[in-house]
Amino acid sequence: MEIKNTKKLPVWWLIILAPLGFGITTLFYKLSGGNSYEIQKILGISQSRIFSLLIYTLSTGFAVFIYWLLLKSKKLSLKKAGYRGKLTKNGVYGALLALLITSFILYPLLTSILGALDIPMFWKSIGDTAIKQNSVQDLILGILTTVILAPLTEDTIFRGYVFQMFSERTNKWIAMVVSALLFAVIHISFFGPGLTIWVFFFGLVSAYLYKRFDNIYPSLLFHALNNLWSYILVPLIFY
Repeated sequence: MEIKNTKKLPVWWLIILAPLGFGITTLFYKLSGGNSYEIQKILGISQSRIFSLLIYTLSTGFAVFIYWLLLKSKKLSLKKAGYRGKLTKNGVYGALLALLITSFILYPLLTSILGALDIPMFWKSIGDTAIKQNSVQDLILGILTTVILAPLTEDTIFRGYVFQMFSERTNKWIAMVVSALLFAVIHISFFGPGLTIWVFFFGLVSAYLYKRFDNIYPSLLFHALNNLWSYILVPLIFY
């Protein structure tokens, strides 16, 4: 089913929306200098990884707010960004299948291939991205940032705008590749070369879910389940 609204999303919004979350996060750390840890302590957050994810998701949330204002200026609503219809049973099945393929098949396979090619998954300065659940507060903040805020903010921008905008102008498969590539590039400094490659495939699958079900809800569910597994359950089980 195609989108009935024929108004196209402007291309120039890409310059603002795609890099805004990363840009604000980078600016925050630049301006705070060595005081970011002090700010983290004032907020009562015990882990730097959780703190940085909170800054990034809130920054990307600001990008979503800007997107909403831009849509209003064009007399459009968030339906244009995929918030239309509902999450169907098939959408849930699609999200679960996507999780199985990416997290339990593709990720181990990609890790093995990149390891054989001596390509690291993470930058040495960053190390493993696991959020260790040392307290109830860590668990709550971890769920808030990775399972709730990250899917809502990132999918709204990269599927609800970037993929949507390109798909209005070109073949949807090309739009999937371009949106996934931009999504991966944004993450390269946060993770590392290997994980960025995996993020590209993650973005492809997420955009496909958006395309297949003509709304954003399966993509959101897929993203939330992936982050629940990788950021919350894996640390609880294996660390």
